[in-house]
Amino acid sequence: MRSTQLHHAADPLRPSRRSVLGGGSLLGLSTLAGATTPAAAVSRTHVVRDYQPSRPHGWYQGSTVGGHVTSKDFEHNGKPYRVALLPISPSSDDPHLVYQDAPADPAVDFQRHLAEAFGAHYTFTYAGGLRGREEFRIQSHSVYTSRPAGNAAALDCGADLHVVYRPDPRKQDPAATDKLQWIQVVKSLGPPLDNLWRANPFYLAGGLTSVNGQNVCSFYDAPSVGVGRPEATVQFLAETFLVQDTGTRNAAGKAVVHVFGGLKWGWQVKLLQD
Repeated sequence: MRSTQLHHAADPLRPSRRSVLGGGSLLGLSTLAGATTPAAAVSRTHVVRDYQPSRPHGWYQGSTVGGHVTSKDFEHNGKPYRVALLPISPSSDDPHLVYQDAPADPAVDFQRHLAEAFGAHYTFTYAGGLRGREEFRIQSHSVYTSRPAGNAAALDCGADLHVVYRPDPRKQDPAATDKLQWIQVVKSLGPPLDNLWRANPFYLAGGLTSVNGQNVCSFYDAPSVGVGRPEATVQFLAETFLVQDTGTRNAAGKAVVHVFGGLKWGWQVKLLQD
């Protein structure tokens, strides 16, 4: 969810906070004629690549992009562009996304931005990651292009990420209750803390929801940007962490939030020639 400049659509069809870098209406997967990566075997660590077709995510009306489309070339107003997932960890099984025990990217500066925005009211304790294995199931991580409703001449592009959290009961991972939330900090256009300017630090389309009668603890984002901005390249880089709003307070009276493991991900759109 993003700002008035970086469209954060919890769904490409519905701009969320960050979803408005530039507009939005989803093209079907059949039109995403870019590079694709098939679903792969279970990861040996905390992440499972479990790519699914487009489906409801449960956070508002709309669906995920679906699958794992890593790049797409397209034209807009006679100029060629490419939208692609960022190579976050080129040597890993999935170069476009990496698990982190704690926020670590100095460009994102997760802990500083979080403390500056909410340190007066919350205390954030970093647990050093999740204890189990295979807790984060990545069900959609794809680039897309879309037409904003009511503006057929405009074009948006971006990428989505749909993560379902399933705790490992053998290792005392935090239970999937309504105390679980997500916090996302972004380096891109707009403010860094992605909370829709609310009076708490939590990402709106994340936590416990219901999808067709089944309770699911998940995160969904589909930020986009309007194509044709003055910048030749626009980049989105995020650190997204599972957290627990404990409902308790410390001796100073601040609300206590535990920060568990998270993911670093991103994408960029680039003008291929001027």
